Amino acid sequence: MAEISIIAPTIKEERAPEIAKEIFKVFGKGIELIIVDKSDTHYRKLFRGTGATVRIQKSKGYEYAIMEGFSIAKGTKVLASLDPDGTYAVRDLKRVVDAVKSGKADFASGDRSGCSFEAMGPYLKLGNFLFAVGFDVLFLQRMKDVFSGSFAMSREAFESIRNVRPYYSGTLFFEMELAKRGFRLRNVPVLYAPRIGTVSKLAKSKTVYASRVLASILRDRWREASYLLSELFEGRFRKD
Repeated sequence: MAEISIIAPTIKEERAPEIAKEIFKVFGKGIELIIVDKSDTHYRKLFRGTGATVRIQKSKGYEYAIMEGFSIAKGTKVLASLDPDGTYAVRDLKRVVDAVKSGKADFASGDRSGCSFEAMGPYLKLGNFLFAVGFDVLFLQRMKDVFSGSFAMSREAFESIRNVRPYYSGTLFFEMELAKRGFRLRNVPVLYAPRIGTVSKLAKSKTVYASRVLASILRDRWREASYLLSELFEGRFRKD
């Protein structure tokens, strides 16, 4: 049985079949690679002969795609994910996975904060920085990048959130849920290349996307605060 499972969510990413082959070259044939696809039959045929297992995404959304893949993954030690659009290096994912496999972290993700403005414009860099700061303050963490498409977590960490329904927040969904459960999070510096020949399928408007993610974070923190206040109130005024 494989120790490592890697999930790659796709919607007609041109380089994904090539990257699937590269994943096996870097990690070896003993890993499990699951392509969770939201496109069409013709595209899925491109993965024949790559060694990857292809699953048709039943739900809608990036977070759901990854959770669908993780739910059927057989990896006994580490579950990882990589956006196969060519912006992330497979060898960097190996370093991210090794951080979890070695026990240095329960969840590790690629830190793109040092990438060029060509790969990530000033507007997006500032947005990512502000979200990372907000996450660190609200969840008492020390992360520089909370939206990386290259990340990994231990099997134990995933099992703790297996039944949590994903919400609109990208990779941040996993970080928020694991931080609440006391798991150790860390960033691993990675390269981030300019997007060539493809466009981001995460959202048409980054501003709208950021607004929706912020709303998800605030709703989550409000629910947590409401629960704690309720427990405090009941404990303070409960009559024995």
